[in-house]
Amino acid sequence: MIKVNMRLFQRENGVWYVEFRRGKKKSLRTRNKAEALRLFNKLRREYLAGKLIIFRQEPRITFLEFEREYLDWCENNRSAETFQKAKHVLRLFRETVGNLSLASLRRKHLDDYVSHLLQLGYSRVTVNIHIRTIKAALSKAVEWEYIGTSPFSGYKQLKVHQKPPRFLMPHEVRKIEETIDKPEWLLVFRLLIYTGIRRGELTELLWKDIDLERGLITIRKTKNFQSRVIPIHPNLKRELLKWHPAVGKVVSFSKYYITQKLKEYFTKAGFPDLRVHDLRHTFASLMVMAGVDLKTVQELLGHTTYKTTEIYAHLAPHHLHDAIKKLPI
Repeated sequence: MIKVNMRLFQRENGVWYVEFRRGKKKSLRTRNKAEALRLFNKLRREYLAGKLIIFRQEPRITFLEFEREYLDWCENNRSAETFQKAKHVLRLFRETVGNLSLASLRRKHLDDYVSHLLQLGYSRVTVNIHIRTIKAALSKAVEWEYIGTSPFSGYKQLKVHQKPPRFLMPHEVRKIEETIDKPEWLLVFRLLIYTGIRRGELTELLWKDIDLERGLITIRKTKNFQSRVIPIHPNLKRELLKWHPAVGKVVSFSKYYITQKLKEYFTKAGFPDLRVHDLRHTFASLMVMAGVDLKTVQELLGHTTYKTTEIYAHLAPHHLHDAIKKLPI
């Protein structure tokens, strides 16, 4: 009996593949096991007959085909917010440059897309989000061996003037609290200001994730799929005790409605330009100003890289004083 060095396997995105000696892989472009077995047996027969040429060709997958596979994978392996962002960006990119094959994508396609977004009035910050999203998708295409290298590898983001993070001082926090006339919205505000969690994390927070006895909140559904634990501030604990015990979601509002409603309170308190995300900046900034080290702040915020947390470094002048004191003269 002739041994055929081929195997059938299914990847995490649900698509079936066949591997043919020396790690050469080919997508069968189906998630149906019966169909995958049929195609696999056909390839085995072609191999035995010496007619198998499919592995000598580069896979010709269109952007739309890859987009569907990538979004399926993204929905199961990334946060809901990241999935929705990828869904929007990849569709807009495809509609702008056309449904090309992945192999025919060139650096100029991304150049043209960036120019298109800028002409539409997109901010440079938003354009950079699109660039990062597309680069991440094409890196996965390389990992799945649809293309050998990404045409967008090394593509630089637009330069953006970095502004210091906007944050509130303690008396300004109290001023906003005084304008909030509904207990449920005071709970929302205090959860954001005393934990630094993102809106998306807040809308997914469950009462079972709040341990008042141990004084801990567990954030499970995060942007980077890594859970983290945040100690409960005494002021927040007093607020939570007013609602405890309870079940289900802590906050039933959508993140868009949270933005809309809190903006009303911000404006009423005299801060019309304040964003909801600035409450996260406030949490971090006030801790750094109180002497909390940046690595601890990074852990509490759930930043994957230390560089992201460094925007608060200028608020910690005590580190400079400590460094000078160590001068051995």
